[in-house]
Amino acid sequence: MNIDKLRATISELERELRGMNSLDTESRRMLEQAMQDIRDALQAEEQPAADRQPLVGRLQEAVERFESTHPSLTAVLGRLIDGLAQMGI
Repeated sequence: MNIDKLRATISELERELRGMNSLDTESRRMLEQAMQDIRDALQAEEQPAADRQPLVGRLQEAVERFESTHPSLTAVLGRLIDGLAQMGI
């Protein structure tokens, strides 16, 4: 996945979040922070891999948390994780 597609996926996630009224405050905060971290990582691709691991872990945690309750959100998060992995982030 190239950077433009990854950014488009982030935008899709933002749209999903805006449309979700049932998401609790902690979950919303976690996802918003993860999106900001992804944007930061895209701007600093030279960042050491060890510094990027917490980001992937948080995204995987979000997938596990929302798997049964928000399948469309889970799908977008999965695409983000895959895209980051393809880019080595």
